Amino acid sequence: EGDVAFFMRMRNWFVGRIINQTLFTFQSFFETMGTPACRQAGQKQKENMLFEKLFFAKHLEKGEKILYAVHRHGVLLFKPALGVGFFGFLIPWSLYSIGFNTKAFLIIAIVWSVLAYKFFMLKLFEWHANAILITSAGVIQVRWTGFFSNLASRVAYEDLEGAAYEINGFWPTVLRYGTFTVRLVSGNNFILSMASQPAKAETMMMELQEKYLNDKNKKHVVGLKSLLSDLASHHLRTKD
Repeated sequence: EGDVAFFMRMRNWFVGRIINQTLFTFQSFFETMGTPACRQAGQKQKENMLFEKLFFAKHLEKGEKILYAVHRHGVLLFKPALGVGFFGFLIPWSLYSIGFNTKAFLIIAIVWSVLAYKFFMLKLFEWHANAILITSAGVIQVRWTGFFSNLASRVAYEDLEGAAYEINGFWPTVLRYGTFTVRLVSGNNFILSMASQPAKAETMMMELQEKYLNDKNKKHVVGLKSLLSDLASHHLRTKD
């Protein structure tokens, strides 16, 4: 009886832990769906950008900031989440509840659920790691090719030709996802399929590019004025 009570407490603790972690995961997931009811402004946006900076830190230059991150839509997680929930949790724990409540089956159910949960977290990591980052210095495309391997391509704002997006179909229109393209002068465009809110991403990128180029031009004008002023002062002193 003591062993049975121990295993029951362990099962309850484990199931509670899984439920809490899963709820937290789905909360983060729905916050990225793009619906106004799931998105908060202000401080929440700053926290998101801080998380993005920590997550993609190795791809950033010193002092570079992520101003906007374009991810693939959260609907991509629906299928693996459904599969993990059904096969990883519902089936084994339903079998355990209806009579397969032996110690051996309990251990199998726990291991199976842990593996299912880790599989979903891997999918979540893969989903988040594929992104286009609009930063204070340019645009970076990050492609996840493995748990310890990813590729990153960087382009400066001066080498951007523009941005475009395409939304086709009923569900993409309703859920607001489509293909987001960053057009480069070189022709090697950055493309992210099933991007969340591609229209907003296009607007953000164009506004940030314009601001960056305007600020750079102002610095050049100030520098030119300073140079001309120094030349004029030097000429006057030489003339005197």
